[in-house]
Amino acid sequence: MKKVVSITSVFAIALTLFASSFGQAQSFTVASNTATEQGDVNGYIEVKIMVTNVTGNPLNLRVEVTDKSGLPADWMTQICFFQNCYPPSTDKVDGILGASEHEELDVAFITGAEPASGCVEVTLTNLDNANESAVMTFCASTLTSIEYRAPAVRSMSLSQNYPNPFSASKNSASTIAFYMPTPGNVSLKVYNLLGKEVRTLLDEARAAGKSSVAWDGRDNGGQKLPAGVYIYKLSAGKQTISKRMMFTR
Repeated sequence: MKKVVSITSVFAIALTLFASSFGQAQSFTVASNTATEQGDVNGYIEVKIMVTNVTGNPLNLRVEVTDKSGLPADWMTQICFFQNCYPPSTDKVDGILGASEHEELDVAFITGAEPASGCVEVTLTNLDNANESAVMTFCASTLTSIEYRAPAVRSMSLSQNYPNPFSASKNSASTIAFYMPTPGNVSLKVYNLLGKEVRTLLDEARAAGKSSVAWDGRDNGGQKLPAGVYIYKLSAGKQTISKRMMFTR
């Protein structure tokens, strides 16, 4: 009999997010992280799940979006796992999780122009033992309830870049949006995975509210950077937020 772990948890910020809360298979565990992105129409809502290999051997894992019947017609999903973000058309990803290692699985909703809500089912399977799997239901909503229309306090936030991944040959740039609750000096910088700063996108005073900047995949000297995963970091005062993005040539 196939062993299936089903888990669901609810997050409510300025939107409603549902993600798997806790689940366990024999060789790996999955647990939800706190969602930090606010949902919006024509937006990018990201839900993060930590996957841990609890064995002393590498695991061959498959992540698959197994049911999209609850997704609005103009929405898409994107998988980020194994240090890569895959095109929205990719619903199945295979990779290796090293012995005793853990990695973040991101499932993002690319939302449509009209307020709506939707769900997808995502299955994580051990390819070396198909009886070990975790079934998760991810839901997101851009419907705004009255109690969230005018929050008394809103903290600094950083959105996922879009498109992600992005290619210098196909996209002129990728846009990074952020929100500042108060005016002040703000910096937005891009780093490689070694922690070296490669591009300063912003370092100036900004008014309170939403802002956005674009990155074209070039360094501070105007040279094209190698394809790969990069970190972008927003800093203001004592607050810092960082996210990953995928750049392809």
